[in-house]
Amino acid sequence: MKYAMNGLLGLVTLGCLLFGGMKLVGAEEMLKNMGNLNYPEWFTRLLGLGEILLGLLLWVPKFRNEAVFLLFGIFSGAIGSHLGHGDIFSSVFPALLFLILTLSLYILHNRIWKTV
Repeated sequence: MKYAMNGLLGLVTLGCLLFGGMKLVGAEEMLKNMGNLNYPEWFTRLLGLGEILLGLLLWVPKFRNEAVFLLFGIFSGAIGSHLGHGDIFSSVFPALLFLILTLSLYILHNRIWKTV
């Protein structure tokens, strides 16, 4: 069970660092995508910083539930934004995948802590 937990933590953290980092440094593709969703550049960079910090906070068991909850909100918001702008499934898929991974992380984390 711990291996599954660490694997999920690694995947979600990697995604947060990758996508959040692209937003934070202002990768052209990321700024263009967020601009198409009518989000300003400052918000994109702030969101990127938040994703990075939350991805790292996942590794602190005391704050894991809060980090997962906030990431769940970010990924839900991303799905809603894309669908609200009529984007195709390929634009929604990464956020949907990470939404499912964070939900799995929450379930697995609480299952492990309740048995300890």
